Amino acid sequence: MMDRHELKLRCLELLDARASEHPAGHQGTLVARYLLRGRNGDVTELMFEKGPKTPTNLWVEHRRAVGLLVEPGLQFQSSPATALYANKGANGKPIYGRHSALKPMRELGHADLICFSITTLADLDSILDHLTE
Repeated sequence: MMDRHELKLRCLELLDARASEHPAGHQGTLVARYLLRGRNGDVTELMFEKGPKTPTNLWVEHRRAVGLLVEPGLQFQSSPATALYANKGANGKPIYGRHSALKPMRELGHADLICFSITTLADLDSILDHLTE
């Protein structure tokens, strides 16, 4: 079994091979943003958390990932758009409430999302296969 660091490196290799870098670019050592082209030509935005202190998370728009929610073994958490700005910061102003690297992404910034917890390289491969169908 791979440790989290090795898993993230292998996931990044797979994402680099199957997707292209998002126009917003990657965010240093914390996040990799991608565009994944489907067989029918549609494009899906993806954000992968690659930082050393975070879980191995892949963010996808809910409507594109809904078919994956019944796959046995895939771990995920829903992140509805209605929860954005629901909490207030110390200054009393509403805060975004998600990873800030999602905010500049057109499809992911303010949509209902699914955050997949990638535990094996096969998890990521299965998700990418579904998204490119």
